[in-house]
Amino acid sequence: MDLTELRRKTDLIDGSYQALKKQEKELDTTIENLKKEIDILTKVSAVFKHLLDIMVKNEIDKMSSLITYGLKTIFDDQDLTFTPVITKKNDKIFIELNTLIDGVEVDYESFGGSVATIESFLLRILCIIKKKFARIMLLDETFAAVGEEYIPNTSDLVSQLSKKLGIDVLLVTHKKEFQHGADNVYRVKKGSNGLEMEKIK
Repeated sequence: MDLTELRRKTDLIDGSYQALKKQEKELDTTIENLKKEIDILTKVSAVFKHLLDIMVKNEIDKMSSLITYGLKTIFDDQDLTFTPVITKKNDKIFIELNTLIDGVEVDYESFGGSVATIESFLLRILCIIKKKFARIMLLDETFAAVGEEYIPNTSDLVSQLSKKLGIDVLLVTHKKEFQHGADNVYRVKKGSNGLEMEKIK
């Protein structure tokens, strides 16, 4: 092999080496930039997670306040509070809905289902507001489980929430005590041509 051929091969090897060194340097720079981006994304993710936790807590606090207010308004002779418990498992949030009376978890059977009925009604109102559904609620004998002594308070709460939150409530009931809090009252009665609607108020 002559000197010229050797020089040509040496230059080729040197050129390949320099190209590989340049690629290595570019890869090192890319890896460094990716590490910085991962670090930034990790910090941003932590901030978003923190903000999400605060938002969830705020929403739960609002829900808890409304339902506790409703329970205390209706069952004014009891010390009832609604206390959701938030837990996290495998990065998922779980909410356990608890109701306490005098600090002890409620046995719903002892209330004949009336506490669960009121809580369900209030949760439905929250869904209407949060989901931006049409602000109308149809209640068909919803409060049948509520004891007679609590009907006036229930009527007041429904009327109060309807006005404050701008929700129209159509309540079908056999309990006349609901009439005093209603804007309009109709009675279904038998007429000569079948069932008729009669306006009472």
